[in-house]
Amino acid sequence: MAHWRETGKGNIGCIVGLVLLAAALLIGIRVVPTRLAVAELQDYCEREAEQASLPRFTDDKITDAILIKAVEEHLPVKKEDIKVSRDQAQVRVEVRYRVVLDLLVYQYNWDVEHKVERTLF
Repeated sequence: MAHWRETGKGNIGCIVGLVLLAAALLIGIRVVPTRLAVAELQDYCEREAEQASLPRFTDDKITDAILIKAVEEHLPVKKEDIKVSRDQAQVRVEVRYRVVLDLLVYQYNWDVEHKVERTLF
């Protein structure tokens, strides 16, 4: 009676496997480039904060540079999302924004926050 299972004629497992593979590919295609762009912006914020002690790097120039990098990475960052502040000893860079990941059947709102603190020399 269960002879059909032994001969490999069950197609349900194959269909389920293909659907899961397609879903994983869709998520990978939609999410991975955005994750890489967010990581690249984090690294850029850290580099800008490290250079903040140089005389030509004012708070406005750092803000503009981060905004340009966000536009290059196709991230939805506005100028008011970027806060650069400094005191006698440290510079702080804070960027907060929301990325909407469209997964066809679901939209995920990812709240991203980059916080960098560096000592001024």
